Amino acid sequence: MKTNNLNKNLILIGLLFLFSLILRVSFNSAYGFHRDEFLYLDMANHLDWGYWSNPPSIGFFSWLTQTLIGDSVTAFRFFPNLLGAFTVAMSAWMARDLGGNLFAQFLAGFSIIVATAFPRVFLMYNPVPFDVFYWTLFGFLIVRYIRTESYNYLYLFGLAIGLGFLNKYSVIFYVLAVLGGLLLTKHRKLFFDKHFYGAIALAIAVCLPNVLWQWQHDFVVFQHMEELAATQLVNVNPIHFLTDQILFNISVVHVWIAGLIFLIVNKELRDYRILAFIFLIVLTCLFILRGKSYYTLGIFPMLISAGAVGIEKLGKTSLQKSIFRSGTILLSTSIFLFVLPFSIPYLSLEKMIHHCQKASQQTIYHGLLRWEDGEVHHLPQDFADMLGWEELGEIVGKTYQSIPQKENCAIYCENFGQAGAISYYGKKYDLPTVLSFADSYRIWSPKNIPSQSNIFIYVNDEIGDDVIEFFGKVEKVGAIQNPHAREYETSVWLCQKPKSSLAEFWKVRYVEIVE
Repeated sequence: MKTNNLNKNLILIGLLFLFSLILRVSFNSAYGFHRDEFLYLDMANHLDWGYWSNPPSIGFFSWLTQTLIGDSVTAFRFFPNLLGAFTVAMSAWMARDLGGNLFAQFLAGFSIIVATAFPRVFLMYNPVPFDVFYWTLFGFLIVRYIRTESYNYLYLFGLAIGLGFLNKYSVIFYVLAVLGGLLLTKHRKLFFDKHFYGAIALAIAVCLPNVLWQWQHDFVVFQHMEELAATQLVNVNPIHFLTDQILFNISVVHVWIAGLIFLIVNKELRDYRILAFIFLIVLTCLFILRGKSYYTLGIFPMLISAGAVGIEKLGKTSLQKSIFRSGTILLSTSIFLFVLPFSIPYLSLEKMIHHCQKASQQTIYHGLLRWEDGEVHHLPQDFADMLGWEELGEIVGKTYQSIPQKENCAIYCENFGQAGAISYYGKKYDLPTVLSFADSYRIWSPKNIPSQSNIFIYVNDEIGDDVIEFFGKVEKVGAIQNPHAREYETSVWLCQKPKSSLAEFWKVRYVEIVE
């Protein structure tokens, strides 16, 4: 009987995995590359144990993707799509370990598929889908350890923490929450177990190469965090942070809230109460520190799994159970159908803008249209960040091709999206290495440029006075014309006849910014 049940579990979880993967792959090339993806594309050309704003693994997986699959939009997004399917499967299996039967397992996996934020998270290549996957894996391994009391899961947890750290430093919040959760539950006995410290040692060993890299580079992560706090986190509204937690998973809000409640009050789940404490501690820390709303996404799958188990148990009669179960599925599906265009970009740009106009009339959906500047716009920021890049690459490429003495030309971009897009789309124009001081490009940029350099292709949203004063001839040759792009009117200037040595000017700027 147990074998038959296990087979049914595996078949169900396998079907959820395949459905999730096929769904994501089918829509993963809409609109084009995202701004951030261009940076991660370029990291494959600069493999290292760290980057300006990221640990090393995102660059490694970028290299692996481009080596094994390719650098098209569809190929580049395959790993996030795959991680999304694994997150669905882990959530369903976690529901099983928490005592759920087939319905609970189905509801857990189904909820990850239709939760508002997760389809979009696992659509694009960046550290976030890896982060959500790792955090789900953390919860899964905690549940497995509590269920089996096998020390193997402690060591796997330590390994996962180390790998998660190599993807995103925010894993530290999860670690702090686990330590707090241990203190608040009977599992505090682990503090007296040698295997617990063995797992910690394993995590530290995995993290060590990046820590050493940070030490060699004067811990640039802190400089990045200062910039992030000054330019983006300053716009984080604490109220918006809390409402976004509801909005990001609004189609399954009843499931994860049920999970939080069941973990706290249900006697059958009391051994797993640490999951609730982890959620509350992470949420509190990020709220106090004004973290971005999406930093919390990885703590929801474990609540969703617990909620699926709790909902499965609701009702005393068969009719009541059927009402609770069908009502849950119907409610999630109904809400998801409205928010679906925000999660999966299957609509044309014109239809998407019309849909957003309707949504913007309801305050509850403003969080889906709010950008990093704190303002509500006509498109989700992620979608607007996918527009205009090929147009920019073409403008720069044609400008470069029009220059007779190409060996004297340097290309500079003000932000990493511009630099990465021009590097990617400029391949067919045989462009020189694109220069920038944005993000990891400041690490990759050379201290010296050729002494004969006297032509500058400058890319920015506006021309600086220092550029105008330095060059005798400055001509605007083009700009992004797509009004829906976040980079709308980002312009390209051809700068010639420098009044002094361009190579010396570059060296001075390099020393000021990099050194």
